[in-house]
Amino acid sequence: MNHQNDQNQANDEELHWHTILSLRQIESESVWGAIDALRKAGTSRIHGRALQWCQDPDAYLRSIGVSILAQFGPDTKTFPQESTQMILSMIATEQDHEVITSLISAVSFRELEQGALWLVSLSEHPSQDIRWRVAWALPIPNNQDSPTYPTSIETLLKLMNDIDPYVRDWATFSISMTQEDSPIVSEALLQRLNDSDFDTRSEAAVGLAKRRIQAGIEPLIAYLQSDHVGELFVEAAQMYADRRLKPALLELQGWWDVNPELLDQAIAACS
Repeated sequence: MNHQNDQNQANDEELHWHTILSLRQIESESVWGAIDALRKAGTSRIHGRALQWCQDPDAYLRSIGVSILAQFGPDTKTFPQESTQMILSMIATEQDHEVITSLISAVSFRELEQGALWLVSLSEHPSQDIRWRVAWALPIPNNQDSPTYPTSIETLLKLMNDIDPYVRDWATFSISMTQEDSPIVSEALLQRLNDSDFDTRSEAAVGLAKRRIQAGIEPLIAYLQSDHVGELFVEAAQMYADRRLKPALLELQGWWDVNPELLDQAIAACS
């Protein structure tokens, strides 16, 4: 019976490998469905094949191999030593754009501090796609005691001024999610509160509210009184829990139906 179950599992695995090989489209939902299924199965057989693919001359196969290792097994981090060794060996030499993006995700998901400086080195990459992924992935780890933490924060601050709004948005989000509360970070968030990009402004508002930066309240009131109010502005108001924000929040009750429950919570917090 156990032999039959193993054979059935092996057959299922082969179907997933076949999907990946036949479609050869890394962005395909079917390919990612197969990757996810192989990850969750988490067998040593799958892991061994993923390791082999990571060393294949075909960049597509390397990208798939890394993507499988990035979150492998039911706990997403099965076979940690072998996977880590492979990922770290690849970041030292990999030049293919798609494989690099897969490696960025792998370093992030596996929280490999040894890969933090590699991420930093990619922060000035000519590809906007790679720069925003770096902004998303840093800091690794999010730990102020880590020796790479200051460099990661410095890099995110630079990316907050990137020419591309998507990069600025993610860098601002990542800075916001850290515990870093220095004057330099506060000033950077205040600058992004006036960013030309709506999403970046929104993330800056949350970052300032999380740190209770008083200079962010008046601009937030103005945004709450505008005709384009996103959830993050209301969330920021809830975080501030400041009475000065209540009138603007009450005005929203007449038309803002994006998330009425959040609005009620923000009004209660600011009362």
